[in-house]
Amino acid sequence: MKQNLPLLWGFVSAILIALLFGALGYACDQAILLTVFFMPGVLILRYFVPQLSTDNRTGRISDTLYLLAAVVVIEYLALIFGHRVVFDIPPDNLPGTVFNPLFILLLLALYIVPEQFIERHFAQQHLYDHRLTFISDRRKVTLDPGEILYLESNDDEVWIHTAEGGAYRTKRRISQWEAQLDPRFLRVHRSYIVNTERVEAWRPTRLRIGETEIEVSRKYKEEVRRRCGQSSDGEAPHK
Repeated sequence: MKQNLPLLWGFVSAILIALLFGALGYACDQAILLTVFFMPGVLILRYFVPQLSTDNRTGRISDTLYLLAAVVVIEYLALIFGHRVVFDIPPDNLPGTVFNPLFILLLLALYIVPEQFIERHFAQQHLYDHRLTFISDRRKVTLDPGEILYLESNDDEVWIHTAEGGAYRTKRRISQWEAQLDPRFLRVHRSYIVNTERVEAWRPTRLRIGETEIEVSRKYKEEVRRRCGQSSDGEAPHK
């Protein structure tokens, strides 16, 4: 049911937009048609908004403004087409409220903002709710990923070290673990994957989890800096 909530919200918000058009004096069939014409811009936002995330704040703001401007123009043209071709309303009689850019942005926000919140909220829950099940020394082991401190590759074995002091040997490759683990985990070396929520301190070339010091290779140094952050004393920020 949870995974269907974004789809359900899309249906509900389309009804709300149609009702809003109805409140502006459009007949029921006209309000529904206008909502349909409004969908292209919504679909564009749904596709491009998740791709706006970037470390460059200035770039993120400018990209967002460009995207909103392009979508407003697309919605403006779609609404003109709907009024002129479908409703046969001449340009001089087009309602000013519907073609106000702020009104168009309001309708877009009504649709896309709650949907993005719902998707991210339940995606995060889904990522962190599952438990890991694997075979260690011919035994079936189930772990909460949050209890894992780090994974260490040793030749053709990978050892999983936990907060309780346990260590589980597996035959699964570290690259396979990297693909399976949730976003809390970060590859910092060809032989190590760490739980970023367990990192207590780090330097450009090493990090500390409990009493264990783990080497950070040059290949992953920038990603470690971005994900872990650093205060002046090298301590990882509190999460």
